[in-house]
Amino acid sequence: MKSLWRTPIILTAVAGAIITAILIFQRTNQPSIALTEEWIATQVADGDSITVRQTDGSQMEVELCGIDAPEVKQGEVPAQALSNEAKDKLLKLVASADNQLMIIPVAKDSDGRTVAEVMAHGQGEAEISFQEELLKSGLAKTRLGGVECPNRIAFEQAQKIAIASKAGVWSQSNLELP
Repeated sequence: MKSLWRTPIILTAVAGAIITAILIFQRTNQPSIALTEEWIATQVADGDSITVRQTDGSQMEVELCGIDAPEVKQGEVPAQALSNEAKDKLLKLVASADNQLMIIPVAKDSDGRTVAEVMAHGQGEAEISFQEELLKSGLAKTRLGGVECPNRIAFEQAQKIAIASKAGVWSQSNLELP
């Protein structure tokens, strides 16, 4: 007789867990920020920002979440070279993805730009994180403070690779990022 009661109790518990998970997802889902979407890159402004558009024509400016690429300041030749190199790397990543990007919005910045993780489909099932590629190349540093990116730990690991190999910004001790 006891075994007859176990099945309905287990089924009720499973159904309750599923309903609870759905309710939690609905409460935490931010309707003002879209989930992962496919976009077409139309412009690379610098080493950490891209303009993208969807097939319906809607367009947005995207700031890559969690990183800072070198910016040029008056008279700083090393910064100029690394700034150009970061932009070129981002252009190559966009081109290798045939301009088709996955944008994972995280927040909006004070200028109204979408702060997002940016990825593309790689070979096979792999996805390429643009932030990780720039960090591993030493063409960006992780951004301290501000918006916390979902893949922050992976970004920190990618930066450690660049530090160990003294790549890009890590080869020059006097170069500062914003």
